[in-house]
Amino acid sequence: MSLIALIIIVLDGKRRIKKRTSAAQPTSWRLQQRQSPSKEASNLPSQSQNPAKVDLPTSPPTETPQCLSASGGSLIGSTLRIDGDVSAHETLVISGAVVGNVTAWEHSVMVNEAGSVSPRIEARTVCVAGSVIGQLVATDQAIVLSNARVSGSIDAKRLKCESGAWLQSTVT
Repeated sequence: MSLIALIIIVLDGKRRIKKRTSAAQPTSWRLQQRQSPSKEASNLPSQSQNPAKVDLPTSPPTETPQCLSASGGSLIGSTLRIDGDVSAHETLVISGAVVGNVTAWEHSVMVNEAGSVSPRIEARTVCVAGSVIGQLVATDQAIVLSNARVSGSIDAKRLKCESGAWLQSTVT
């Protein structure tokens, strides 16, 4: 199963490289696209179908500020669910569900508002706007945005937590 996830990530990376190299789109359109929230989030399964077994409270939808660079890296899309470990050697943005360990030691991981990860994330910087159940390990900084839901433990050199975030965690 991990091989399938790896193939999907590699193919998505190649698609993103092609997209970056084509300069056919006007710059203003690309900036507008980065700032607008995803419309695919409404197509996700309800919270009760989430692979994590803990019911976490939901917050009203708000526009999520970008805490990671939108250029480069790989995306796990909102309709994708990965059952297995994910290891990234570039920035990773998770809009879908990952049930397994996510590792990107030298890079950043962003869990978007529609994204969920359990049981573990390990990265240089972890930014959470969605749901994380389990261990969150950031060698540099962990950022928990106002609409995030985190249950488990947070181990980070630095922690930034916005008002309104739902935490049920131990912090070290």
